[in-house]
Amino acid sequence: MNLDWDKLKVFYFVAKAKSFNRASKDLNISQSALSRHVQLLEHLLKVQLFNRVPRGLILTKQGEILYEKVKEMFSSLENAKAAIQVETSEPSGSLKVATTVALASVWLVERVSGFLELYPQIELDIIGYDEQLDVRAREADVSICPFIGGHSDLIQEYLFSCFLTLYASPEYLKKYGDPQSVKDLDNHKIISFGEYNMKLYNDVDWPLQIGAKPEHIRKPYISINSSQGACRLAELGLGIVALSKEFPGIEKTNLVNILPDVQGPVIDLYYVYPSALKNSKRVQAFGKYLFDSMPSESKKCFP
Repeated sequence: MNLDWDKLKVFYFVAKAKSFNRASKDLNISQSALSRHVQLLEHLLKVQLFNRVPRGLILTKQGEILYEKVKEMFSSLENAKAAIQVETSEPSGSLKVATTVALASVWLVERVSGFLELYPQIELDIIGYDEQLDVRAREADVSICPFIGGHSDLIQEYLFSCFLTLYASPEYLKKYGDPQSVKDLDNHKIISFGEYNMKLYNDVDWPLQIGAKPEHIRKPYISINSSQGACRLAELGLGIVALSKEFPGIEKTNLVNILPDVQGPVIDLYYVYPSALKNSKRVQAFGKYLFDSMPSESKKCFP
């Protein structure tokens, strides 16, 4: 049986993406080629690995078993590469950093230029993805995300917290009035992440629920899966938005903090990486650089 790694790698990415289309973009391989790889693998194993459904692919029981085994192989291979990779006296090599689209585009990009000036031999790969990538399976080297419970094989170091609160533009408030209590939000236009909310942050759409009766949950006026987009919509006077006080550049917008005594969820973010990379100079250098860029009051757990 010619069960080579290339076929297993294709299967792994297709299974993870649950779609030939998404896996095609990840691997830069045509959908037809990926489909042929999977069909050949199913033929060699004499089992069906996927059920084809209108919206994508679902692993069969046999497919789930193979996926978990290949995931372990992928992790072991990446850990072996990390163990034998020789770094120079200066941190060097590729570093794959995963976080949400919002954090990647409005927070992380503001910090990387200084880091790369200090460490020009590091090749930085930033992945903005709103479903948590598995650092244990080495889909990324490090992740900036909420604490991941139940995984002693991960090193998780506190970075900072996001304090969510409500904002609106002066134009919006002039037109619709300034809400005096959370119940008043029933009569206002809410900009939210809606059904496309960030999977890591279950409370991101709290303005739709706070102060509302359970049987009358508010509907969003506009839903958008981008913090930058939501901020801009609020600036244009189209509604009330929930943003973090730490949102980069918020002080340069025309937005006004409304209901300042009403605080939304607090999201603690961590620098997360597998124990196998604890001696990696590039992982440690990037973590220290991020930590040093945090306000002093945010520094709780990072050594």
